[in-house]
Amino acid sequence: MKKLWGKQAAAAAIIVLMLGWIAPDPTAAASGSLPLQSTVVQANGKSFTIQWTTIDLSDPHLRVMPVTAAEGIGHVESFAAMIDHSGAVVAINGTFFDAYEQDESLRHPNGLLVESGSFVRSGDNVSLGIRTDKSALIHRLETALTFKVKHNKSVYTVSPWGTNTYYGDEDLDQVVAYTRHFAERIDRTGGMKVIIENGRITKMTEQAADVPEQGYVIFVGHSSNNDSNLLPHLHEGDEVEVEALIVDGNSGVTESLPQSWDTAMGVGPKLVTDGQVDIDYARDGFDDPRITSTANTRSFVGVDGNGHLVMGTLSAATVADMAQALVQLGLREAMNMDGGASSGLYVEGAMKRTPGRLLSNALIVKRYEDPQVQVAVNGSFVNEFRGFIKEDVTMVPFRGIFERIGADFHWNEQERVLTSKRGSIELVLRPDVPEATVNGKSIQLDQAPTIVDGHIYIPLRFVGETLGAKVGWDQGLYRATLDLK
Repeated sequence: MKKLWGKQAAAAAIIVLMLGWIAPDPTAAASGSLPLQSTVVQANGKSFTIQWTTIDLSDPHLRVMPVTAAEGIGHVESFAAMIDHSGAVVAINGTFFDAYEQDESLRHPNGLLVESGSFVRSGDNVSLGIRTDKSALIHRLETALTFKVKHNKSVYTVSPWGTNTYYGDEDLDQVVAYTRHFAERIDRTGGMKVIIENGRITKMTEQAADVPEQGYVIFVGHSSNNDSNLLPHLHEGDEVEVEALIVDGNSGVTESLPQSWDTAMGVGPKLVTDGQVDIDYARDGFDDPRITSTANTRSFVGVDGNGHLVMGTLSAATVADMAQALVQLGLREAMNMDGGASSGLYVEGAMKRTPGRLLSNALIVKRYEDPQVQVAVNGSFVNEFRGFIKEDVTMVPFRGIFERIGADFHWNEQERVLTSKRGSIELVLRPDVPEATVNGKSIQLDQAPTIVDGHIYIPLRFVGETLGAKVGWDQGLYRATLDLK
């Protein structure tokens, strides 16, 4: 075993040397502040005050994402509380929600939400989308989630009505996929809860069901249709392939959500396209006069000529006024956000506009002390985790990588030991110990494995050398790539 490991390590070292291992720039400085800017512009014969901040999406210290109330989708809380529990340095109120619903636990957002390449909520809306290449666009986007269930030699496809949404309790035919963004436990009555984790149906129950951290609970209502035609195709132990897609209504292109998209929020209507006013209420699905004709405080997101994201608010204006004002500001793309009493803006510790009501969701910017690193394994983007650079060492998520290469691994909580095996390679790691054991041989690490938010991160170089991987680095995207057989 030791002799075999020696040959593999030597081969891996040669590969790395031949590649001319390109490490990330260790001098990457932490981001500076994101200053609030303010100006008065003339539009449609009137003056409007715009407050905004600009975010460089290529900055590895910054990430943009939606947040929801701490209790989950459907609940509300103060804008300040969302900022506090998310650690945001910039925040703006998000998509529309059922603000006038009397039951505060049923104030669900109306637009689609995507975070870290995963659906927070399904939808079909004019949306701000941030791709995994860190570019931003404002297009009509539509979500699509399917589960391909394999039983013996047959495959049955389950297509939920939606993800983390609510259709009331009356429609018994509904099929809804839930993740932890909605709640940690699904206790709705009147349906079967199908628990999916690690690519399998692990349990089917009428009782309340805990939502797996990286899995789903599919609620299948007990209609005669579902009981006769859907549930008989599902069995505990069945393999499940999850397919999450985004359909770009502008280009007509359908893409894998986790591979191509990082963040999205659906609101609308569209305001600006290619630097020109672009308002079409019928196209974007709006007929409420509070949107189409009433002047009110407004919030917006946009993309400037440098491809940077712009988030801001506008003094009382109609949507048409705002569109013209944002053209004057120089935006190439822009979209309306929820406004009126929902309008809110927070920048670098200062609340610039306070919403007059509790909110369902917001769009935020987080700043990380350590540069964040994208990771791709054999062309598969690790959307659920980011790596980071600590003391000039690139740390990458163990689970995100080893799951994608089919390795077996086990965490012993009592002894705080992680063991893994792939083919003839066996390794042992311990958090905070700068040493690993590979096939019985001790290996010194550039940095000790560390636990962040409950997940273990290990040095990228160790992964490359241990697995004989071809390692690449994209400085512009701050992306590490691992290619291995």
